[in-house]
Amino acid sequence: MTAMFGSKKEEEKKESVGKKTDVKVAETKVKKVVKKKTKKVSENLIKKADLVNSVIIAPIISEDAMNKTTVGKYVFRVNQRANKNQVKEAIEVLYGVDVTKVNVMKYKQKSHKFRLTKGKKSGYKKAIVTIKSGQEIKLFSE
Repeated sequence: MTAMFGSKKEEEKKESVGKKTDVKVAETKVKKVVKKKTKKVSENLIKKADLVNSVIIAPIISEDAMNKTTVGKYVFRVNQRANKNQVKEAIEVLYGVDVTKVNVMKYKQKSHKFRLTKGKKSGYKKAIVTIKSGQEIKLFSE
């Protein structure tokens, strides 16, 4: 009799364990799906933020650059390793405008001398970004 009694308990345990694990498995699948979606969204935002921070250094504010803003062209100092596509994407993400054209210029290092000391001016890369007509970028808060 004990053998039969023991076998009934084992069967009940197997049935109850099977039911509980099904519920737990279903719950964990739901949780994993939710976590994956939020991770993807946050990862994309982080990637875009890293892109903007690594590509755009600062807007160039000079008389010539300010005259170009009336035509819809804005001048930025950018990373020397950045290409036109990266500059375009970074400007669109940062300012929320549609970029139509990007021109890039690279300036080499120049050596200079002051009295007895020699030095070098650092080289840089400059991008002129043309945006869609009717849109503007606010460089200064008014």
